[in-house]
Amino acid sequence: MKNQKRNLIISTTLRRAGWSAGIAIAVGVGVELLVYLLGLIMNQNIESFLVSLGAIPGTISSLLSLVLFFYFLLTPYSDFKWAIQNNISRRTQWQGRIISVVLLTLLVWFIDQLTSLMHYPFSFSSSWHSLLAYFCGVLTMVAVGNGFALLNRRWKWIVGIGGPVVCIVLLSMIGYSMDSLIPTLSANKLVYMLVSTQITWWVILIVYLIIIFFLAKFFNDKMQLRRD
Repeated sequence: MKNQKRNLIISTTLRRAGWSAGIAIAVGVGVELLVYLLGLIMNQNIESFLVSLGAIPGTISSLLSLVLFFYFLLTPYSDFKWAIQNNISRRTQWQGRIISVVLLTLLVWFIDQLTSLMHYPFSFSSSWHSLLAYFCGVLTMVAVGNGFALLNRRWKWIVGIGGPVVCIVLLSMIGYSMDSLIPTLSANKLVYMLVSTQITWWVILIVYLIIIFFLAKFFNDKMQLRRD
């Protein structure tokens, strides 16, 4: 029974994400084709029109990436409410959604890699880094979306507007501080050695993913039905 409910979560998530992607692609590619057709009518240049059509696969890949990120940012509460109405526990819902995250991320990444081959030769290093970037981005959206699901409508507006503003201010302050701090750190051989080695950045990445994962799980377990 538990596996059936988890599979139901996965299939439902994949179907809803697929519908969202289909609508986004239909609208995005439709607008792009309309612009190209208008350009063909005005310029009467069929070769330029055919060359422009080569950009459509890249547009589809970009739209799929946007849908992937925004789906898991915007749907946690609605999916949670649907799961509760169908007598599905938070734990089962979490398992189903995290499996869906992995499957959808791999699918979108694979399509992105295929479209990239139209313009660039295959590179294992860039492909691997792209996969990591996808997982970091999507998992971050999952954590942020689950966090927003705990808030009512008023606090969503407050956090949604105030959060980015605070982040920009903090990043600006850190940037100004680093201008004076970098020369001092560069003079320290130990700090320079730590910063310049890949191991340090891998450790930072792993720690970040662990923190984001557990934040997403924590927020998921704290979701409650509310009236707003």
